Amino acid sequence: MQICEGEKDADTMARHGYVATTNPGGALSWTDDLTAWLRILDVRRAAIHEDNDEKGRQRTTKLIVALAGFIKLRVVCYPDVPEGEDVTWWMEEGKHSKEELDERIKAAKPDASAPLPFIDMSNWDSEPVPEQEWTVFDKIPRRQPALFSGEGGTGKSMEGLHLAAAHVLGRDCWRTMPERGPAIFVDAEDEERVLHIRLAAITEHYGVTFADLIKGGLHLISFAGKDAVVATVSRNGKIEPTAVYRLMVEAAGDIKPIQIIIASSANVFAGSEIDRSQVQQFVGLLTSITTVANGSLVLCSHPSLSGISSGTGLSGTTQWHNAVRARFFMKGVKPAEGEQPDNDLREIEFKKNQYGKISDSIVLRYQAGMYLPVPDASLDKLAREAKAEEIFLELLRRLTAENRLVSDKKSSAYAPAVFAREDEARKAGITSPDFAEAMRRLFAAKKIWNEPCGRPSRPSYRIALKT
Repeated sequence: MQICEGEKDADTMARHGYVATTNPGGALSWTDDLTAWLRILDVRRAAIHEDNDEKGRQRTTKLIVALAGFIKLRVVCYPDVPEGEDVTWWMEEGKHSKEELDERIKAAKPDASAPLPFIDMSNWDSEPVPEQEWTVFDKIPRRQPALFSGEGGTGKSMEGLHLAAAHVLGRDCWRTMPERGPAIFVDAEDEERVLHIRLAAITEHYGVTFADLIKGGLHLISFAGKDAVVATVSRNGKIEPTAVYRLMVEAAGDIKPIQIIIASSANVFAGSEIDRSQVQQFVGLLTSITTVANGSLVLCSHPSLSGISSGTGLSGTTQWHNAVRARFFMKGVKPAEGEQPDNDLREIEFKKNQYGKISDSIVLRYQAGMYLPVPDASLDKLAREAKAEEIFLELLRRLTAENRLVSDKKSSAYAPAVFAREDEARKAGITSPDFAEAMRRLFAAKKIWNEPCGRPSRPSYRIALKT
């Protein structure tokens, strides 16, 4: 690979059969985006063709700092051309041949070493402090990958699709407004029809059409039953990008998605999840995608049994936690001893945020084909509410069998007050106000009703179970 200063020089090199590249915007305008592309293209060797002036030498230093970590570099100088001239002048005005250029490239000093990349802080007193950029505020930072783990069947890929739709529509998700922009959702586990079903629930929830999602820039890929590997291991143990990876990078460069969601890591990473170096290299490849896209990437993963039992939500080496800048874990809500589980509840627990405070957990409930946040809910509050309803029904059955009738009206038979005095309520710490709220919810859910009782001439009512 020949790295030139300007399109004219790159065209000159190309005319003589070389693979050449450059950057727009002037000698010193090389960007991290371009560095990422060369890394993605797996460039191993390159020659920097230096213009014969001070800017050319500054450019060489900048390129060495950016590239020497993964590319073996040679610096080809042209001291025999006028000040400010370049390889094009050397060949065309100096009347040199391609064979002579080959010899000059071969003679150039190999393995240029990068100086320590000290940051120039000289303008920081006069420049505004940059703000942290997010694709999902305080949860997912821009130009970084995040890890979204959860047991199989908890709904993390559904939530990933929900997040992608929220991005393209500019609608709320996870109690915040994600940055609006195109999104790519890659599912290596579920086929197209499943994505269709799940998106239908999302369009119904937001009151939009599939055409709105397309217009907003939602792109879907299903690799179900196909090779989805984006990174594999070479013979020397180094993580290498695959053809699928390069296609994804190309799509990221063309579409510039604000968010890419991939489900899941086991389908796309062919390395060892317990090897720190391989995991770090893989996350580095994902970071390169986010740099090209100028967005974020959410990688879904499955925790190990120990990751589930410990609550970390991890599998393999702890480098999965260390390498990403944000991490969150979706899990079911475990009932207290003796309680029936509520299989519709989920919790997203935010485990890491490198650039801000860790967000509070979000409690979700499955409804109409989606997991949606429960308003003003915490697991403790939901568990207490569920316990109050359970004991309310339990006491109603027992007191009815004992012919002890209770009422929803304030009286000596007022159910919440009567129930609060029973041993079951005292042991669980359930109060009369707790029972009053539980009674309201149970009436609304049609689990209890006011059953007529007493003489026809003087009707009265008692709370009874709805059969």
